[in-house]
This record gives sequence, structure tokens and C-alpha cells, in this order.
Amino acid sequence: MTAIRVQFTRWLYQHGRPNRLARILNQISALQFSNGKLAPHNWVTLEVPGRRSGKRVTFPLVIADHEGERYLVSMLGATSNWVANVRAAGGHAVIHHGKPENVLLTDVDPGVRAPILRRYLALAPGARPHMDIDPQASLPDFDRVAAQYPVFHVTHDPSPPTRHPAVVRTGSRLLGAGLILLGTAVATVAVLGPLVSGVLRYRTSPTSLNQIIGGDAAALAVVAPATIAVGVLALRGHRAAPVLALAPSIFVVYTYTQLILGNEFLRWPGNIERFFPLMLAVFVLAAALAIRAWQSTPTQGLPATSARADRTAGTVLLAIAAFVVIGLHLPNFVDAMRDQPTSMQYLSSPTAFWLVKFMDLGIIVPAAIAVGIGALRHQQWARKPMYTLVGAYTLIGASVTGMAITMTARNDPDASATVVAGSALMTALLAAVTCYLYRPLFRRRPTGLGTPDQDTLPPANLERGTA
Repeated sequence: MTAIRVQFTRWLYQHGRPNRLARILNQISALQFSNGKLAPHNWVTLEVPGRRSGKRVTFPLVIADHEGERYLVSMLGATSNWVANVRAAGGHAVIHHGKPENVLLTDVDPGVRAPILRRYLALAPGARPHMDIDPQASLPDFDRVAAQYPVFHVTHDPSPPTRHPAVVRTGSRLLGAGLILLGTAVATVAVLGPLVSGVLRYRTSPTSLNQIIGGDAAALAVVAPATIAVGVLALRGHRAAPVLALAPSIFVVYTYTQLILGNEFLRWPGNIERFFPLMLAVFVLAAALAIRAWQSTPTQGLPATSARADRTAGTVLLAIAAFVVIGLHLPNFVDAMRDQPTSMQYLSSPTAFWLVKFMDLGIIVPAAIAVGIGALRHQQWARKPMYTLVGAYTLIGASVTGMAITMTARNDPDASATVVAGSALMTALLAAVTCYLYRPLFRRRPTGLGTPDQDTLPPANLERGTA
């Protein structure tokens, strides 16, 4: 192994802990090893409950075979988190290589570790920079360092504890991959639209086009990154991922309904028809993810909310409903009822105008009122839709703020500095409330599912390096 490669490998694990890059590489390796088809037979992913959080923690490792038996070795010594977690779990763990195997890991006495350690270094050259011995050293030399490196005998466990979850559930993988794809697709549509390239041309008025440009800016700055971030949490098996996924999924369903159906197809020029398959695919994906996330979020599994949190959520949802009805829609609706309406937004794009009115007043506002009342009454059923609506409204607020800013910057006749300030303030308040309500989802729980906390993150084990 070259000197540069050795230095790089040691840099990944300075002070016996993985740095950020090592953790990312290990997450990729854990998925690769557990697949079984993309790695040699002795490359496995070990899963064990975190000793503090109780959450499942995964580690990519190399199995050393010796005299017909299997062994796991800690290249970073006895201080490795996975060693402490295995011992805290009584040796019960799960090994994944194509399919899970429940195993029992038993400490090997230092006096008999020497041949196992030598065999391990022969199979795991990536571990050599971290172990203070030459791979070709004699067995007596290995005996002298054997106490520094824990070795576990791997045997099949016919009666594993049922509390140990799988490494990454298929549902988590599908949800995570879908969210990452959704975030990427939302960003792609925004880049194709009038904000960046102008390849996708909507059949709508200049006023509505300004709103779409502002919405695309919010999609690139907020919605797409947030969706991808939740997808990463889902891939890591975080218990909060399904409920977090509801807000961006519902937001995309809401906005893409308007982007697809709100065009004036026979009045304004454009080419939105050519992108209908793409837009429809994004809509269907978002709807499917929303359904999947909803089904994966049992109300009983959500953390209990305090009376203060319920009051806050209920008040915010009812205030939003009142603002949407009285502040946003009522003035334009009254104007539209006149014999000669004057609102440019209505006159230039009546289809989008009535579509938004229908969705907001017929779906969003009634839902907000019902859930808001349920939250104020501390009803358990209101928790899941509460998280959904508060998060979705925050994303909508960011989008509306982007629209207001764009309309003002482009001197739109319907622009207003008051609307810019009001929407920005409302979005900031919604974001603060959302963070406050979402915070319990990230608290440690003795038996929760999720990714390991920072102090229980596994020390990455890049043991598969090449010589």
C-alpha cells in the first residue's frame, strides 16, 4: 500500500474516530455489503442496538475465517463503538449479506487471538494502517498485541431478541430513494422553467408567470433540499423520516396540481404539453410517497405532544385558515363577483385563479380548521395531520414569499411591498413553529427506530482497501 494511501486511511480515523468523510463512506459501504451481490462473501454489515439510544446502528466489517469458524475483529481497538454496543447487547446482533442472519458474538480470549488477527489482516488490507503490527509478523508478535484488538466468535443465534430491527427496512429504502428522486425532479423542473433556462414555457399570463418564477426559486432554495434531506434520513432509517416526508410530498401534490391544470391552454403561448409526462410523473411520485409516509407513521408511535404544543399548533392552523380566507382570497373573490372585475390576476388567468380558490377554500382551509380544533382539544388523531399541515404550510409560505419578491422585483401590477414583508414574516414564524413542533421527533427514545445519535455513531470500518 502506498504511503499516500496509508496516510489518507489513517486520516479518516484520527483519534480512533471516523471523520465526516469516513462516516459517509461507511454508510455507502453498509448498503453495499448488506446487498450481498455487490461485495465478496466475507464483506458484511453488522447491525446492533446502540447502547445509549437503543436505535439500530450499522457497521461495514470483514469476516475473518479461521479453521472453519467465523470471527469479527475491531481494527480500532476496544474503544470502538460497535464493540461497546455488541457487549452491551449481550452479543446479540444481526449480520447482513444478501439476507439477515441473527448471530451471537462471543469474546475470544486474547491468548488465542494471534492466528485470527493474522488471518484478518490478510483479508482486510484496509485495516492494516490502523493496527500496530506487520501483516507478515510471527504469531508470537501477534500475541504481544492481541489484547489491544477485540475478536468475536460469530455463531448462529436461533433465538434472537425480537427488539433488534433489520439494518435498513425495505420501506425505508423505498421512501428514502423516492424522496431523493422527488427532490431531484422538483429541482429539474425548476431549472427547465422560466427562472433558469426557459425550456419549459407555461401557458399563462405575465403575472402568473412571475409567481411561477418565485415558486421555482423557492423550490431550488428550500423545497428540493428539504425533500432530499428527509430522503437521506429515511435511507438511514431515522424514525422521524416518514412523518417528515408528509410535508414536502403534500406540498408537491398541491403545487403541481396548479402547475399542470392552471394553464390557459387556448389563450397564451407555451409548450407545457410537451412536459406533461414529466409533470405528471412528479405528481404521481409525490402522491405515492405521501400515501407511503402516511401508512408508515402510526399515530400511536408519534411522541406525545405537550398541552402547550397542541395549543400552539391549533392556534397557528386556525390563524392560517383565517388569513387564507380573509386576507388572501376574500378580496379577490369579492372582486371576481362584480360585473366588471378589476383584478389583473383574475382577468389574465381565470383558470389558475379559480383552481387555487377551489383547492384552498375547499380542501386546505377545512383541513386546517378540523386539525386545528383537534389539536386544541388534544385529540390523538390530530397529531399526524398536524405535522403534515404545519410543515406543508411552511413550504407554501416560502413559495409565496418567493412569488411576492419576484413580482415586486419585476414591477408586477399586483405586487405589494406589504405582501412581501407580511409573507416573509409569516414564513419565518411558521418555520419557528415547525421547528418547535418537530423537535420531539428527534429526541432520543429507548426503543425508537432511527439512525444513531452522534455519540453512538459507529467508528467507520473501511476494512476492504486494496493493497
